[in-house]
Amino acid sequence: MNAFAALLAEKADESWHIDPKDNDRRSELARQMAVLRDARIVCPGVDIIAIPNAGKSSDWERIRRWKEGARAGALDLVATWKGGVAFIEMKDGKKMPAQDQRGRLNMYTRMGHHCGVFRQEKSVMDFLRRCGAPFIDRPAL
Repeated sequence: MNAFAALLAEKADESWHIDPKDNDRRSELARQMAVLRDARIVCPGVDIIAIPNAGKSSDWERIRRWKEGARAGALDLVATWKGGVAFIEMKDGKKMPAQDQRGRLNMYTRMGHHCGVFRQEKSVMDFLRRCGAPFIDRPAL
């Protein structure tokens, strides 16, 4: 097992951020779209991209995505700015991260990256602010 695989395989959860469950009825997609909308307004200097996941797809699509670099547990969003990066997993009000996602969150935390599981766009914005991302009221250093 290589060092990367060993990091991913460890089971103990690290201290990554996770929002508490909530009663907001919005889907994960609606919540993620709200994050992207808010980020365009309040932190336009942060580039946020979505990482497509396998979801419900055919065997052919899953194999193709794997060949393209898709991996189990990939988180939903990657936010980058000058000197910073954060990995973001969005969830609806009740779901928890899958074991593969927990492994990836643990690995990113051990690598020194900012990452977490979020349910509300406000908590994502607060998290990015704490991570040093540039917001319109606070330019990048």
